[in-house]
Amino acid sequence: MTISSRLKERRLALGLTQHQLAQLAGVRQQTIHRIESGTSVRPRNLLEIADALNCTPKWLLMGDATPNSSGQNNAAQ
Repeated sequence: MTISSRLKERRLALGLTQHQLAQLAGVRQQTIHRIESGTSVRPRNLLEIADALNCTPKWLLMGDATPNSSGQNNAAQ
């Protein structure tokens, strides 16, 4: 699995649109679209996106372990 597929899978699991995720992460919707399409991945945005998805940057990048070991969903709160 790639960062693109992990991001999209996690976003959909949380019931978020690209626009909603972008707002939560403080980035443009185009940024989310580019990452999901595999066009661009900028490390500076990964921390904010991981936080918005309530997962670790390491999981987004490498798929190690589970997205969120606590099972909480900050994005949906």
